[in-house]
Amino acid sequence: VQRLEEQLMKLEVQATDREENKQIALGTSKLNYLDPRITVAWCKKWGVPIEKIYNKTQREKFAWAIDMADEDYEF
Repeated sequence: VQRLEEQLMKLEVQATDREENKQIALGTSKLNYLDPRITVAWCKKWGVPIEKIYNKTQREKFAWAIDMADEDYEF
Protein backbone atom coordinates (compact mmCIF):
# COMPACT_ATOMS: atom_id res chain seq x y z
CA VAL A 1 0.00 0.00 0.00
CA GLN A 2 2.80 2.40 0.88
CA ARG A 3 4.53 1.76 -2.44
CA LEU A 4 1.32 2.44 -4.34
CA GLU A 5 0.82 5.68 -2.42
CA GLU A 6 4.37 6.75 -3.32
CA GLN A 7 3.74 5.92 -6.98
CA LEU A 8 0.49 7.91 -6.91
CA MET A 9 2.26 10.88 -5.35
CA LYS A 10 5.01 10.68 -7.98
CA LEU A 11 2.45 10.61 -10.80
CA GLU A 12 0.62 13.60 -9.32
CA VAL A 13 3.87 15.59 -9.18
CA GLN A 14 4.66 14.66 -12.79
CA ALA A 15 1.19 15.75 -13.90
CA THR A 16 1.57 19.08 -12.09
CA ASP A 17 5.02 19.65 -13.63
CA ARG A 18 3.71 18.83 -17.09
CA GLU A 19 0.81 21.25 -16.68
CA GLU A 20 3.02 24.07 -15.37
CA ASN A 21 5.60 23.58 -18.16
CA LYS A 22 2.92 24.18 -20.79
CA GLN A 23 3.11 27.84 -19.82
CA ILE A 24 6.88 28.07 -20.23
CA ALA A 25 8.80 27.90 -23.49
CA LEU A 26 11.91 26.23 -22.12
CA GLY A 27 14.02 26.72 -25.25
CA THR A 28 13.17 30.37 -25.85
CA SER A 29 15.79 31.95 -23.61
CA LYS A 30 18.47 29.56 -24.85
CA LEU A 31 17.84 30.67 -28.44
CA ASN A 32 16.88 34.29 -28.05
CA TYR A 33 18.73 35.66 -25.03
CA LEU A 34 21.94 33.69 -24.53
CA ASP A 35 24.92 34.41 -26.75
CA PRO A 36 25.70 31.06 -28.41
CA ARG A 37 29.44 31.71 -28.07
CA ILE A 38 29.08 31.55 -24.28
CA THR A 39 27.17 28.27 -24.47
CA VAL A 40 29.68 26.78 -26.91
CA ALA A 41 32.64 27.89 -24.78
CA TRP A 42 31.02 26.35 -21.69
CA CYS A 43 30.45 23.07 -23.55
CA LYS A 44 34.05 22.96 -24.75
CA LYS A 45 35.44 23.88 -21.33
CA TRP A 46 33.52 21.19 -19.47
CA GLY A 47 33.51 18.52 -22.18
CA VAL A 48 29.76 18.58 -22.79
CA PRO A 49 28.84 17.54 -26.34
CA ILE A 50 27.24 20.47 -28.17
CA GLU A 51 24.67 17.98 -29.49
CA LYS A 52 23.28 17.75 -25.94
CA ILE A 53 22.53 21.49 -25.95
CA TYR A 54 21.67 22.34 -29.56
CA ASN A 55 19.77 20.19 -32.06
CA LYS A 56 20.97 19.85 -35.69
CA THR A 57 19.09 22.92 -36.94
CA GLN A 58 20.40 25.06 -34.10
CA ARG A 59 23.95 23.81 -34.67
CA GLU A 60 23.67 24.85 -38.31
CA LYS A 61 22.29 28.25 -37.28
CA PHE A 62 25.09 28.78 -34.74
CA ALA A 63 27.93 27.25 -36.78
CA TRP A 64 29.71 30.61 -36.67
CA ALA A 65 29.75 30.49 -32.86
CA ILE A 66 30.88 26.86 -32.77
CA ASP A 67 33.81 27.69 -35.06
CA MET A 68 34.66 30.94 -33.27
CA ALA A 69 34.46 30.16 -29.54
CA ASP A 70 37.02 28.08 -27.70
CA GLU A 71 37.05 27.01 -24.05
CA ASP A 72 38.78 30.27 -23.04
CA TYR A 73 36.24 32.56 -24.74
CA GLU A 74 35.32 35.58 -22.58
CA PHE A 75 32.27 37.70 -23.27
